[in-house]
Amino acid sequence: MNSELIRAGRPEDLPEMRRLLSNGLRAYLNVETEDLLELFQGATAAAVHAHTQRMLGFVSLQREELSDALPAHAAAKVSLRAAATSSPGATARAQFKTLFECAAKTLTTHPSGHLFYALTDQGWLQASLRETGFVLHDAILFYESRASAAHPVPQPANLRPAQRSDLPRLACVDAAAFDPLWHMGKTELGRLYCEGRMEVAVSNEKAVGYSALNLHTDGTGHRKGSGQLVRLAVHPQAQDLGIGRQLLVSSLCHAHSQGIRHVFLNTQESNSLSQGLYESLQFRKLGRKVPVFVRRVPNGLE
Repeated sequence: MNSELIRAGRPEDLPEMRRLLSNGLRAYLNVETEDLLELFQGATAAAVHAHTQRMLGFVSLQREELSDALPAHAAAKVSLRAAATSSPGATARAQFKTLFECAAKTLTTHPSGHLFYALTDQGWLQASLRETGFVLHDAILFYESRASAAHPVPQPANLRPAQRSDLPRLACVDAAAFDPLWHMGKTELGRLYCEGRMEVAVSNEKAVGYSALNLHTDGTGHRKGSGQLVRLAVHPQAQDLGIGRQLLVSSLCHAHSQGIRHVFLNTQESNSLSQGLYESLQFRKLGRKVPVFVRRVPNGLE
């Protein structure tokens, strides 16, 4: 790597980053926007040729807002937003490790350290992550079902539309229901609240669960759209009562009433209870799954 210079990424690098992402066989992008300038809001490191300044590779990390619904000892989550290299084999893996460590060192320290994570089914990146100290933690499974006017189910809770004032309580429900890696705090729940249909399950005058459904239609009303169940969470103290099934069936019925043909969702491979619920309502597992890799660092890089 003598011909390489490792430095922080700069906004003027964007054209070269686009080139690597579009032309490289070893390219990874996990962002929800086409505005790649977002990558510079996090920690970005670039490898450039020492003489020509042509970009050879880069890594972009994003530290996420720490939810106040999580315990004080929770680590700060840092996602791998993008990575690309023009190098092959072992050189690519060594380059990724150097770039990752360079980017990670620019993150401000956190008392409980950092939890780095990446979701990928790309072989080159999985190998690079392993050599950088990441381990396989879980996998994301994908399901599909036809939206339908489902058969009646027991109603153990009262369901109502979510209100913005519910979000702090729902963030606490989410923190209790999921591992911190998968947790959604008030900020993320606020986006779901604005983007789709969010329904709350209330029992004993307390919010104990919720669902979030996004619909994508073609505007014709001829059942050509699709829906995504973005979230389904029930507090552990209210589980095994049928509340999750109640929320899910309500979402499917709503999608059907809006002319939606298919509903998609995903869940963790480790979450066998959710898989059983989905499969009992005729969701079928799609072929692919995406492995999840993590690296836990107490405080800064080791």
